[in-house]
Order: sequence, then C-alpha cells, then structure tokens
Amino acid sequence: MILAIDTTTVLLILLVLLVLAVTALVYLGYMRLCRKLFNEVFRRPKPMPKVDRSPKEIDQRTIYGRGKNWFYTNRMEFINVRIDSFDKTKLSGYFRPSADRSSKFAVILLHGYNEHPAEMSAYARLMMRQVQCHVLITHMRAHCMSGGKYCTYGLYESVDLMKWIEFIRFQVGHDCKIFIFGRSMGADAALLAAQQREFPDNVAGIIADCPFESLEKVLLNEGKKRYNFNMAMPVRTINQILKKKFGFDINRCDAAVHAGRIRVPVLVFAAGDDNVCLPDGARRIYDNIRTPKRLVVIDHAKHIMCYDKAPAVYEREVRKFVEQCVVRLVSLGKM
Repeated sequence: MILAIDTTTVLLILLVLLVLAVTALVYLGYMRLCRKLFNEVFRRPKPMPKVDRSPKEIDQRTIYGRGKNWFYTNRMEFINVRIDSFDKTKLSGYFRPSADRSSKFAVILLHGYNEHPAEMSAYARLMMRQVQCHVLITHMRAHCMSGGKYCTYGLYESVDLMKWIEFIRFQVGHDCKIFIFGRSMGADAALLAAQQREFPDNVAGIIADCPFESLEKVLLNEGKKRYNFNMAMPVRTINQILKKKFGFDINRCDAAVHAGRIRVPVLVFAAGDDNVCLPDGARRIYDNIRTPKRLVVIDHAKHIMCYDKAPAVYEREVRKFVEQCVVRLVSLGKM
C-alpha cells in the first residue's frame, strides 16, 4: 500500500527540525561564548616570562611608579624565593630580610589581578617606615614568575597565602608577627584566608585595599559595563564550568558572607569612585567583621588608587593601625 503523504505534516516536521537545529546552534553558540568568557576571567592573563627583567622605563608620576622605581633600584636586596603550594604549583616571591635580623615582624604583600608584584613596592616602603620588618612580595598564582594556568580570585590564593605564612615562620621564627597587605584580589585572598579555622595566630593584622565583596558581583558589574547586558545567566553557566573544572562554587569567592570568622584586626580602604570593587561591597565586608576594625573611604579615588590619591591620609591610617595592632599584641601577652 502506498501511504499518502500529507504536505502539512511534512511541513510541520520540517519546521520542528528547523527549530531544533536553530535551538542547538543557539545553545552551542551560547556555550562557546560562556567558555570564552570563562577563559577571559580565569585563565592566566599573561604568559610566564622566562626571566623577570627590570623594565626599561618606569612611569614615576604616581606613588606606585616611584615605589616600583625604588624596588628595581634596590633589586639586589631582594632574594628570589620559591615554594610549592598545596597543589604542587610553583610559587615565586621576593624576600627582603630586615636590616635588623633579630626583628620578629614581617609583612606579606599580595598584588591584584593582572598586576606585577613590583606594584606592591610602595606599600612595602610604607610598612618598612612603620616597623622594622622582613618583607615578602609574592607573585600570585598564574601571575609573573609563579606557575598555574588559572587565577581563582582569592580562593586558591588564600591557601597559597597559608604556605607563604609557613615560609615566613621558617625564615623569621615561629614567634614572628606578620602583617598582610593586599589590594583588590590580593586583599580578598587575605580576607578569605583569615576566615579559615586554621589561620595562624602569627598574623597581627590585615590591611585590605579595595577588596571586592564577591566574585559574582564583580562579574555581573563588569559584564554590565562592558556589554551593557544582564550577565546573570552567563555567570550561572560560568559557575557550572567552574564547578566542573575546579570543584568549587563561585559563591566561595565571597569575602563578606563569612567575614565574622576573622579573628585579627582589619583595616579596609575603599575608593570612593571605584567602579570595579564597589565601595558598598567594602562596607558590607567591614560591617560583618567582629574584630577591631576600621574602614577608610578615600573620596574621588578610583580602583586601587587610594594611596596615590591621598598619601598623607593613607600613611596616617596605616601608621595608627600598625601601632594599635602592636599595642593589642602586648595587651594579649604575645610580645
């Protein structure tokens, strides 16, 4: 028997197939876009250099540029050091022993995303003026001379910090007192580390310059600025890729939600005109902290430009914070 073919049925089937094909293409295009965004966000921003060379020219119009110039002028005073992190990633750093080798104070400096460690030199000089201390400027994972293909915006970096604290304790002594100074992503790494139960009591205080409240909010904000598009759905998909690749949720990169677990004093700087790490996020981190704390908002400063915008205010606040931390250590019988 020859079956009569209904033209309407054929057209309907073709239409359904066409819709399915278009849907599949849209889905594949969407997933390709999300993977591209994932790599842009998390993949190493620059290849690892073979040699850490001094730049030919340094712009000294900012306080950070002058600090960088000081670092490379005194480069021979810094020792290249290297450690293995928890996942065997090779981490690099610059270590400068104190002029007073008996000093028990040290400062660990953590730079931000897509920055060179030398950008932290201005802060190193600032801390060295406050207290005779050993200095460690770290290369964050997936940056400069440190290994790693991916940056995790403070999560893995917070565990790396614990390894650097072990390094300082080995170099300076188990009774050493450590200040941690981080900006942007480095600030979040310090805050996330301090929320852990096993965070060492050697840490005397944390200075967090322009921390972000959560990575999710940074991505939503940056997506809105760059593409003028609500990134809620792509961010959820990026989170699924993140879970599959690293085994953790993007919500774990949230410095505010568990800030109440921090047991050391914290000084938070926020830039009034920061459109990357919004001042409201720094305020929420500050509000949740239960230890001695201070929030300083530098009006009209852009992201990570607080020190350059108001150097006198910045230095005064850091000096007061360090003094208060030392007094606290004495009152607790830890010095």
